[in-house]
Amino acid sequence: MSCKEYSVKGFIGHQLGLTAGVLRKAFASRITKSAESISPEQFVVLVRLSSGQGFNQNEIAEYLLKDDASITRILDSLEKKGFAVRKKAEHDRRANIAFITESGTALVEKVFPMVERLNGQLLEGIEADQIENVFVFLEKLRKNAMNISTL
Repeated sequence: MSCKEYSVKGFIGHQLGLTAGVLRKAFASRITKSAESISPEQFVVLVRLSSGQGFNQNEIAEYLLKDDASITRILDSLEKKGFAVRKKAEHDRRANIAFITESGTALVEKVFPMVERLNGQLLEGIEADQIENVFVFLEKLRKNAMNISTL
């Protein structure tokens, strides 16, 4: 009996997963060094909240493509650290609206320039049109994956 050799190296999901893991480690190491043990996901939520506008958990979940339970954990952690606060929605007392605190804003102002520099380093040597093409490609891929997962 012969064994067929399988490989996932040619699969887009595998390559994206590897790349995402490396990127997450790079961002995480930079963020946690300068941001009191905050995760990249927590930082993205703070950046979203930094507009000054409050967001309900569903809006944050939709923005990050995360489930509500994950967003609840992220917001719980941000509240414990004093970076965010949830308030009851005026129009619906059952709903909470998340806001960034002054210390959360200070953290974003401290860390965001470093994240911008890291992003620039990652894109060194890559032409603007190539970057734009990657964004278009990733959006199409994400839409396809979301359509498959809802079947």
